[in-house]
Amino acid sequence: MNNLLGVVLCGGESRRMGRDKGLLERDGVSWAQYVAEKFAPFDLPVIFSVRPGQTPAYRAAIPAGSFLEDKLDLAGPLNGLLSVHATFPEKDILLLACDMLDVDEATIRDLIGAYRSGGSEEFYVYQEGAFAQPFCGIYTAGGLASVYRLIREDGLDDFSLQSIIRKGKTRRLKIPRMEAFANYNSL
Repeated sequence: MNNLLGVVLCGGESRRMGRDKGLLERDGVSWAQYVAEKFAPFDLPVIFSVRPGQTPAYRAAIPAGSFLEDKLDLAGPLNGLLSVHATFPEKDILLLACDMLDVDEATIRDLIGAYRSGGSEEFYVYQEGAFAQPFCGIYTAGGLASVYRLIREDGLDDFSLQSIIRKGKTRRLKIPRMEAFANYNSL
């Protein structure tokens, strides 16, 4: 598991929320830090993925955090995911969004268990019906390198994580507890 890097995705626009979700507080800590603490039982290093310009505010809220600004000219969460991959190309990434406050240890443990069981999958995600949950997922270095290559070769026309998951070799796990995937988009 020493190849796995925990990433908290904080670079969303927060249009529905009206302010930066990662900086809102729960139990006296920012949502971003609250979600990052979910990696602690697994002893994973954590990176906070942010948009350019967000870093000063996040450093103030999480002084000991490691921040990585989006580097690519892509819209959406793929920018953050691939920016982290470009910086740590050998690492597999366990991705959580900063508003996934209710993801629990058992849900993450099951995901890591599927990942550690081996196989040729590039991505590991939970799925309910036709919709994959991309923000509690593991994205392997090899899978992300393939996506990065497709982008450079203009072979990718849909930059959504749903599309990447559909096109890749993906292991889909049944969601054990829907409450773990509550998404906080408005107050």
